[in-house]
Amino acid sequence: MAVAERTQSEAQRRKQILDAARAVFGDKSYESATISDIVKRAGVAQGIFYLYFDSKKAVVIDLARQPMDDMAARLQGILKGNESFGEILSKFVHLGFEVGKENPDLCALMHMSDDGGREIEQLEGHSEVSRMAIGMFQGFIDSGEAVAMNAEVAAEMFKVIMSGAMRLAFATEPKIASDEEIKRATETVVLGAFVAPWP
Repeated sequence: MAVAERTQSEAQRRKQILDAARAVFGDKSYESATISDIVKRAGVAQGIFYLYFDSKKAVVIDLARQPMDDMAARLQGILKGNESFGEILSKFVHLGFEVGKENPDLCALMHMSDDGGREIEQLEGHSEVSRMAIGMFQGFIDSGEAVAMNAEVAAEMFKVIMSGAMRLAFATEPKIASDEEIKRATETVVLGAFVAPWP
C-alpha cells in the first residue's frame, strides 16, 4: 500500500510540476521563465524539480507527449480509411492544425525557433506519428500514388513543412496570415510535393 501511495504521489507531483510549468510558460514565455518560477508556482522545492526533470527543455518535451500521443491515436483512424493518398494527406494536414488549435500554447512551445524548438522536433522524429508517416508514405510510394522517393526522406520533409506551418500559425508574432490560410497553403504545398501526377 505504501508503494502504491508513493507512486501515486510521485505521479501527482510530476503532474503538479508540469501544470505549473505550462502556466508559467503561458504567463512569462519559455525564454523568460525560470525553474525557480516553475517550482514556486508548483509549491515544491527546487530539488524536487530535478528529481523529475533535468531542464526546462525536458519539461517541454514531456508536455509535448500528450498532444503527440493524441495525434497518433487520431491518425490511426485516418490511415485505416480507403481514400486516395491526396485525401489522406489532406486529412493529415487538417489533423495537425486541429491538434494545434486544441493545444495552442503547447504547439507554440513545440515549434519555437530556438534550440528548445529544435530539440522538440528531434523528439518527434522518433515518435509514433513519424513511424506512421513513414509507413503511409511507403505504402503510397509502392502503389504509385506518391512521388517515388525514400519514404523516410518524404516523411521528414513532410514533418519540416508541417513544423514550419505550425510555427507560422501558433508561434510567430505578429501573425502574417490566419490559421485557415496557413492550413490551406500547407495543404497545397504538400499535395503538390508528394502526390504523384497522373500520366
